[in-house]
Amino acid sequence: MTDTTLHTLGRDLARTSLLREIETLRARISELESTASASLPREEGGVAASEERFEDVPELRFEDIFNLEAIQEIQDAFAEATNVASVITDLNGRPITKPSRFCRLCIDVVRRTETGLRNCMRSDASFGTNDPLKPIIRPCLSSGLWDGGTSILVGNRHVANWIIGQVRIPPLSDERMRRYAREIGADEDEFLEALCEVPIMPRSQFLGICRALCLIANQISTLAMHNALQARAITRRLEIEAALRESENRFRQLSEATFEGIFIHNAGEIMEVNKVGCMLFGFPRDALLGRSLADFASLDSRAQVDVFFGKGGGEPCEASFVGRDGRELICELQERDISFQGKKVRVVAVRDITERVFSERTAREKQQQLIQADKMVSLGALVAGMAHEINNPNSFLTLNLPMLAEVWEDVTPILEAYYHENGDFLAGGLEYSELRDYIPGLLARMQEGATRIKGIVNSLKNYSRVNPEEIMWRVDLNDVVSNSLGLVRNLIAKSTNVFDMDLDRDLPKVRANPQRVSQVLINLLVNACEALTSRDQGIFLTTRSDAETGAVIVEVRDQGPGIPPDILPKIMDPFFTTKRESGGTGLGLSVSSAIAREHGGSLIFSSVPGEGTEARLVIPQARMDATDAE
Repeated sequence: MTDTTLHTLGRDLARTSLLREIETLRARISELESTASASLPREEGGVAASEERFEDVPELRFEDIFNLEAIQEIQDAFAEATNVASVITDLNGRPITKPSRFCRLCIDVVRRTETGLRNCMRSDASFGTNDPLKPIIRPCLSSGLWDGGTSILVGNRHVANWIIGQVRIPPLSDERMRRYAREIGADEDEFLEALCEVPIMPRSQFLGICRALCLIANQISTLAMHNALQARAITRRLEIEAALRESENRFRQLSEATFEGIFIHNAGEIMEVNKVGCMLFGFPRDALLGRSLADFASLDSRAQVDVFFGKGGGEPCEASFVGRDGRELICELQERDISFQGKKVRVVAVRDITERVFSERTAREKQQQLIQADKMVSLGALVAGMAHEINNPNSFLTLNLPMLAEVWEDVTPILEAYYHENGDFLAGGLEYSELRDYIPGLLARMQEGATRIKGIVNSLKNYSRVNPEEIMWRVDLNDVVSNSLGLVRNLIAKSTNVFDMDLDRDLPKVRANPQRVSQVLINLLVNACEALTSRDQGIFLTTRSDAETGAVIVEVRDQGPGIPPDILPKIMDPFFTTKRESGGTGLGLSVSSAIAREHGGSLIFSSVPGEGTEARLVIPQARMDATDAE
């Protein structure tokens, strides 16, 4: 075996070992990066924290945002795998990490002299670059050995340099090294003796090591940025929590000075009442204690109030009461569980809405006309704009994509012939052997996407054709379900791998406003998607009829974590929400419940914690003699 063969074999073995060590380092970096990214919070409104600007952060230092022990471990492993010296310095050339595999020539000879140390630091400080994927490689400004390096950035902020080297690259010049030893005042014999210990490698091998360094340094830059963002996000979250506590204190003080009548009762018997409650009915406190609120209800509302208390509250109730002076009061009642004097009792908030109700009755028709006119103007402008801005360019796609597919089919034989005669070639940055299998699928997916855009726009048009709430006609709920799915199908696909729909083809028709019912179905489907914690959990949609009750039922069931029993009775209360921090208003289910009641039906929820939630929209069947417009 010749010396050349031995040299080539040794070089290949060294290169294989180097690649194996670099892959190990990449795995370690990926593990650290995954840990940081998993704990990185997102800002309100769904904006990722990584979109922040770090240029505005003063005195951002590498050691402030990164674990030096972890970076030291990676640096040491890299130096050991590549047989080069390695160190991370600040922008002035001062070391941040401990040097790895530094040669004796640098540590014990050059840096022991004042001039040599100054030259080393000046050389280390000059390795900054705006492109961390392009290494700098050059002779060291001190000892003449070859060094390489790259920058570590946080966002666009340059925070450190990673420098490797202390190698000799042929051709070698010992005489030049002697001159440098004399320039810095070092002992020449000791200088040359230490020089013999410095590794020698070809320029191509050292350049390959520098490129590997750039890849690892770029990953470290990304991880450092995530760590810094995480620290800042935690600080902001603490500030938000402090502001929330202050807001809760202000709310507590406001509730103590409420203008509503507050009645605490046990099984209907009044145990305590506030001053507003006494003024509301015109009785002193002692005259109210021990009595029931139902005693003050008007004859027409007595049964309604009894049902309200019998159900334990739940949804707000409007009822008529009679004060001590005989004046009729229309009040809104809302009830909650509380602990009072060591007992679990109920508290009822009673609000006098008499003036508001009478005003609404006299202005209802005009108000509905104004609301409808405004809504139609807004929706009309929205749909018209969307139809113009989306359908026109989308039509360009749907018309030209088939032609593009035909062009590809026609030119494929020519490209195939060229490929077989001349071998593989690049087109658009991809090899033809890969491109010929990729292009047909790409064109098909583009055609499918354009078709889906057209369907979504049509669904929006149908959804925007809102009629006055009083106008209802015989409709097929299966059609309403299908139209509603067109608006949320993409959200469902992103939320779960399991979506099953079972529609009763013999479903009786109902008398309804399809746009209002669609609003309820969309709200239920969106809530089901948001409830899922894993894509393996499913959503199931069913339509059926109940012959006994004469009702048509739409069921939406999810396999999420379910709703706790203490929260389930409250979910349709106005402004009650468990999603306040993510932007929830607590109005979706309240409005949906009101729409169900407008149609003479109901919205019913049942849930088993840990197994999921089922929502049922119940609407009476249309009478056979109905004369509504089809």
